[in-house]
Amino acid sequence: MNLKEINELINVRNYMVNATNSLYVDRSTSNLLNGMLLLVDKKIVDMLQTKEFKEYIEYKDVKKAIEEAAKHNNIKSGLKK
Repeated sequence: MNLKEINELINVRNYMVNATNSLYVDRSTSNLLNGMLLLVDKKIVDMLQTKEFKEYIEYKDVKKAIEEAAKHNNIKSGLKK
């Protein structure tokens, strides 16, 4: 897993979002960037779903983390039992 690559893709994604909202960028370029944005999002999500990344963030403990967050925020109705 390469966190630097994920981070760089996120930075590129943020630039693409900003560029599509720029008055300097013409409509055809903005449309191209919007299409590319879908691909970059897919790439980032795919990288975050790898076994290696899940091990890095200790995903096996996700249920426990959800329960702790709910307890800290007094959320009861959203928890499945």
